[in-house]
Amino acid sequence: MIVEFWIFCAIATAVVAAVRGGHSLLWLLIGCVLGPIGLLAAILMPSLKSREPVIAAERQAELDELRKPFRGSNPDTISAKSKDE
Repeated sequence: MIVEFWIFCAIATAVVAAVRGGHSLLWLLIGCVLGPIGLLAAILMPSLKSREPVIAAERQAELDELRKPFRGSNPDTISAKSKDE
């Protein structure tokens, strides 16, 4: 009974997050770990979808910035590999 409830919370967390513009797989994992607390967090998180184009563009830019790889074209990045490789 508890396992079924926990699975339901995980799936519901992923669905709520997807509807609100979040990454559903990430929130599924959060729901698996936290159960009903994860579901509550998904409900209370601010929606990434907005009807105003300016706000939606700002939120999308923030998400795109987070998705960039760490070792992009930044020359200040320190690497253990030599430049010959």
